[in-house]
Amino acid sequence: MTQFDMLLRRALMDANLAQYQRALQNAEAKEPDFSPGYLRERMRLLADPWEWGRRRSGGRGRRLNWRLIAIVAALLLLSACAYAAVTGQFSQWFPRLGVDPKAPEVSEEVLSRTGTAIEQSQTVGDTTVTLHAAVWDGTNVWVSMDIESPNIPEEVQRYTPLYMADCRLLLRDDQWEEYTRNRVKESIAATGASPEQIEEDIQAELAKGQVGLGGFLMPEEREGNTLKFQENTFLEARWFTETKRPELTLHIERVGTYVNDSEGQASVNPFTDIHPGVVFVEGPFDLTFTLEEPILPIHYEGADVEVTFMDIPFRFTGFDLSTTELSADYEAVNPEDLPEPGPDLSPEENDRRFRATAAVCLAVEDGVRGLWTEDGTYVDLSNSESSGSGGYASRRYPYPIDPATVTAVDIGGTRVELGGLERLEE
Repeated sequence: MTQFDMLLRRALMDANLAQYQRALQNAEAKEPDFSPGYLRERMRLLADPWEWGRRRSGGRGRRLNWRLIAIVAALLLLSACAYAAVTGQFSQWFPRLGVDPKAPEVSEEVLSRTGTAIEQSQTVGDTTVTLHAAVWDGTNVWVSMDIESPNIPEEVQRYTPLYMADCRLLLRDDQWEEYTRNRVKESIAATGASPEQIEEDIQAELAKGQVGLGGFLMPEEREGNTLKFQENTFLEARWFTETKRPELTLHIERVGTYVNDSEGQASVNPFTDIHPGVVFVEGPFDLTFTLEEPILPIHYEGADVEVTFMDIPFRFTGFDLSTTELSADYEAVNPEDLPEPGPDLSPEENDRRFRATAAVCLAVEDGVRGLWTEDGTYVDLSNSESSGSGGYASRRYPYPIDPATVTAVDIGGTRVELGGLERLEE
């Protein structure tokens, strides 16, 4: 490294530290207190580094120093990501994921390790879409984004269902094929299908084309002409083999209210009404980003915990812990005289099966009650969001937790030490 290179590197680091120190001193502010000149220059560089380099070099006649451009761009991005980590920005982007009131810095640290700071904006006409960040826990992807437009109807407020059928997350084509292959393989592996049949099913699925992952249904809040969204969709890390950091594109065509086909009135049922009413966003918008690697879930096998809830015996056999939820595998003992499912069941028998199944689902919700972390903290999950059926039950955490710090789980009042089970990291 030449003396000039060393001086340049030191000057860039000193300048970046000076700006970063200013941001830290104003860490309580909602937005970074970067200087206007800094923000303008950062936007110009990140939007078009080639033009930025030509402008800095004085025109076409001079050779561009692409190494300098790369260093400056990296430092600018580093300062933005570092600022997000130290100020709790991920927790602000994803308030629904929660924050530990006793140790907010720990919640933020977990989110920042599994999160991706993006901060991309795109404007079409008088509408701007801003994608702030994404969080991936190895099973679900959450995205935080805003839509700003003067055309948003007044009736669109917090939790208003919106027509967003043309909005979806798309994987890069080669990664989508990789993901689809592994998903189909896993789904039919237990059926005993031949390799030829598996490949035929894979090709049939690929022929359908990429539909996209999920969609965004309703705003988390409204501030003036801005709608804020925090939505999630399913993305299993185990269905990637080569890919460690998937590349996704947020694609938005149209956003509007719903309309009922029969009466032409605004509707609040996005599951039955599929046509837009007042369209207030017209794209297309395409924002592409690459996810950071997640903190992968940890699976524990070999449990044999027998408990009874609501007079129904259960046996818990394994546990999955991610950064956002605890899932438990279980077996339930049905009444001995419960008929097997089939087309020949009478309405009365079907009803009895349904009530027995519902009773199991209701009872098992009371089973997954909490967990302990390595510092001795007990995290109560009994009032958190629950889901599951068919042999598994899950509870959402009140705030992000590193699964590696969980030492035991509470199953119906029984403490199950995870250290005595077989641990499998995905």
